[in-house]
Amino acid sequence: MNNKELALNLASAEAEGQVIRLLKNENLWDDMSRWSPFGGNENNFSIIGNQQSSADAALVEKLINSVDAVLMKECAVRGIDATSDQAPSSIADALEKFYGIRHGRIMAMDSKSRNEMSTNIILAATGKQRGEENLTIVDRGEGQSPASMPNTILSISRSNKLKVPFVQGKFNMGGTGALPFCGEHHMELIISRRCPDIADKTEPHSDEWSVTIVRKEAAREGRKSSMYTYLTDANGQMLSFSADALPIIPECEGKAPQALDYGTFIKLFNYSMTGYKTNILMDFNYRLSLLVPELAHPIRIRECRSGFSGHTLATTLSGMTTRLYDDRANNVEDDFPSSDTFVIDGQELTCSIYLFKKGKHTNYRGKHEGILFTVNGQTQGILQDNFFNRINLSYLKESILVIVDCSQMDIDHQEKLFMTSRDRLRNGEFAREIERQLETVLKGHQGLKAAEYERRTEALKDKLSNDKPLKDVLQNILTKSSVLSQLFLVGNAITSPIGDPSKSGKAEKYVGKKHPTYFRIIGKMKDGKLIKRAPINHSFRVQFETDVQNDYFSRPEDPGYFVLKMDGVIRTDLKQSLNLFNGIATLTVSMPTDAEVGDTHMFETEIQDDCITNSMPNSFTMIVEPAQENGPGGGGGQRKTPQDDSKKNSKQNGFAIPEIIPVHQDEWERYDMDQYSAIRYVSTDTGGDYYLNMDNVYLLTELKGIRDQNKSELTKARYTYSMALIALSVVGYYKNRKDQKKDEDVDVDEQVAKITTMVAPILIPMIEAMADLNVGLSA
Repeated sequence: MNNKELALNLASAEAEGQVIRLLKNENLWDDMSRWSPFGGNENNFSIIGNQQSSADAALVEKLINSVDAVLMKECAVRGIDATSDQAPSSIADALEKFYGIRHGRIMAMDSKSRNEMSTNIILAATGKQRGEENLTIVDRGEGQSPASMPNTILSISRSNKLKVPFVQGKFNMGGTGALPFCGEHHMELIISRRCPDIADKTEPHSDEWSVTIVRKEAAREGRKSSMYTYLTDANGQMLSFSADALPIIPECEGKAPQALDYGTFIKLFNYSMTGYKTNILMDFNYRLSLLVPELAHPIRIRECRSGFSGHTLATTLSGMTTRLYDDRANNVEDDFPSSDTFVIDGQELTCSIYLFKKGKHTNYRGKHEGILFTVNGQTQGILQDNFFNRINLSYLKESILVIVDCSQMDIDHQEKLFMTSRDRLRNGEFAREIERQLETVLKGHQGLKAAEYERRTEALKDKLSNDKPLKDVLQNILTKSSVLSQLFLVGNAITSPIGDPSKSGKAEKYVGKKHPTYFRIIGKMKDGKLIKRAPINHSFRVQFETDVQNDYFSRPEDPGYFVLKMDGVIRTDLKQSLNLFNGIATLTVSMPTDAEVGDTHMFETEIQDDCITNSMPNSFTMIVEPAQENGPGGGGGQRKTPQDDSKKNSKQNGFAIPEIIPVHQDEWERYDMDQYSAIRYVSTDTGGDYYLNMDNVYLLTELKGIRDQNKSELTKARYTYSMALIALSVVGYYKNRKDQKKDEDVDVDEQVAKITTMVAPILIPMIEAMADLNVGLSA
């Protein structure tokens, strides 16, 4: 068959076995002279095999390449050199110039316009369900000529996009990360044609299509590893042919394929979709939205596999941020999202903090993914939601999503923070400093603290009525043992959150304006000026009152920008953060690195907003005072609150007796338990709650052999008190150590669960054996 027929037959194949048979029939599969090393590198397995660790993250790189291709085409058809000063300066700039999208954010478009635009890039699932599905990506982008294919789509580690500022790709290898997830032979079909409007007419065969198959070859001829190769003609050149269009774009519901007249068609055979059993429009779509929260170009997703049904088999992937923006009224709590900006090492980061209504998080974030770090809308790294355990937001951890936009970071700092695979953070001091800043931001967020209290109150509402006897026993045990007295002498006596008068009553709902009419400094003025005094070893804090919406500094449409100057100059060495929530903006600033005791510095702030003329300037004076070894940071003049006195008094009270809450089998899923679980610890500002599994398999086994009711109750009591003491010991170990910095990344909640589960099989037998032990020492 000719090359066109080969391309069409390969495009219609729905399993790698079918592809192999087709190539063998044409004497191509076993003819090694027809296969060239991918990227011209026989050692390419070391690069291709060492990228994304998951199939969905690898697929995202393919989609991003298609987005880049479409933007590159739009630039080229306008006669603009993509690396020149005339080219767009960013992805957002490209979207605004090429498509007229306001601020370059597709969420500013209406859904109809996004749907129409999405037909430029299509992702379709074809083949059979359960292990034999194929994923096809088609874009009407720049496309490649037969001569350029080896230097673009089939290349590795070239600088093809490195100097193009308005595309995401730069390492020239991310697209190959999908190959290891393609069936047994890692096969990928590529068909491409250069857009006629930008084709180089002087180049031979510039208007033709090219077709190839990429595969993994096992180690041979003395090689120590496998190698990826692609199909060529007998001379090592691309297989090419002429055609006005090819009917290869998959359609839903058995319809005939659509025609593609230029661009790129990629088919990933037997692609791994482990864990995604539903229609591709459901879980897989939601996952892609998470990995590309703010997509630069909408993508049309089509479910073309037989056996799936629904009111529609096609939808538009626009990114999670766009979905949230469209649906937040039904899914996100009032007053959210809120915004926070901070500067570390001269790098500005913007946080959007979402708090989902109870149970509404499942379609927007992964089971354990709580913080996303993005660059130009693509997720580059993720922190798991156990991060929220460290800052006493455990009752909210399933419901919080934080998106940290790192797009303003320079290249050097991006390289310090992210791996080239874009699926995890790089371990280092810069990443740890960002985590510490996030801890500060989230721990002090008034809206999150209030919501944590409400969720905890709801969880404990019907579970605290019978816990007094247990507390009394624990108090008695702790008091009588000098060792335990020292071990658990941590203060913060716990009281029930129910009926706390300081928390009662709902605050009046805050309704912010789209743009502020005022943004003014709060504080005790002297001669109309605010003077802050701060120890040289502390940061300092200034608050502003305003009437603007909480997401003003992070929203996609018409955001505002906060500018801080010190002595008339923007200082990049100042670590700073600005939290805005319900009319109060709290600015926290690190002490200048060159500060000396006695210095006086003038700080000025202003708001930059294209929609208002008033920059709303403010100023304050900061006086540097001697170091203060003890006491809270935030600068002199912080007022002591009644809560501070309460904490001080509770420390003097002695023991921290926690809430021990019984859990039964019908509640296991709610508390992430199973038959082997013992205790789930949930950290709180006041200490923590301990959920005790009363249907633990080892406890039930012991009780099954006891006929005496009194002994049965005694066994339950021993189990309860002993487990409580073990859990208290684990928490005390991590929270009261002098060298806490060594354990700052430890999830105490998980440690309690792990250790108590390990102890559960031996706990009751050990207690029984010790009670019967008779040493029998003689005088």
